[in-house]
Amino acid sequence: MTEIDLTKFQFSNERGALRKELIGHFLDENPGTGRGDNCSKYEYLMYENNGVKVYLKRPAQFNNGFDFTIHVSGINFNPNGRATTRPTHANICEDLANKQQENPEEFMKLKAEIDKVYQCQKYDVSNLHFKEGLPADILIEVIRWLFAEQDVTYWNYSGRAMFYEGLCGI
Repeated sequence: MTEIDLTKFQFSNERGALRKELIGHFLDENPGTGRGDNCSKYEYLMYENNGVKVYLKRPAQFNNGFDFTIHVSGINFNPNGRATTRPTHANICEDLANKQQENPEEFMKLKAEIDKVYQCQKYDVSNLHFKEGLPADILIEVIRWLFAEQDVTYWNYSGRAMFYEGLCGI
């Protein structure tokens, strides 16, 4: 497994450019020579705080090409089954719903920051604190890279809008 630290890389604030920059990193990967152990494998560290890491794994087992999965170190997103560090859209929506129920005012601030991430703008969740679920900074980074994953996978369609519309239902 090759690990690449992208925490210092400044990604674009424009959807198309961000996608191109991310895929550019993938294009620098060494090709594999087969399946299993002969497959080249990569982890891209995208964010880290207090020992918790948000990272992308390639290749993904779902699609071919540039697909990737988002992971959070040390967190099991499937406590009732096979352990996984990969959050699903449902995990994120549940976490947001819990935050909305816990503190509606803070949640509205979080939602405004999610809107910024959706628009590829800088965000600031440093003053947002919830008792339940993921820390706000980890949650928003996961959402950021889930948006990017949707842009890569569904570029010719609505990309990030599909996931965003699911989040807005909260």
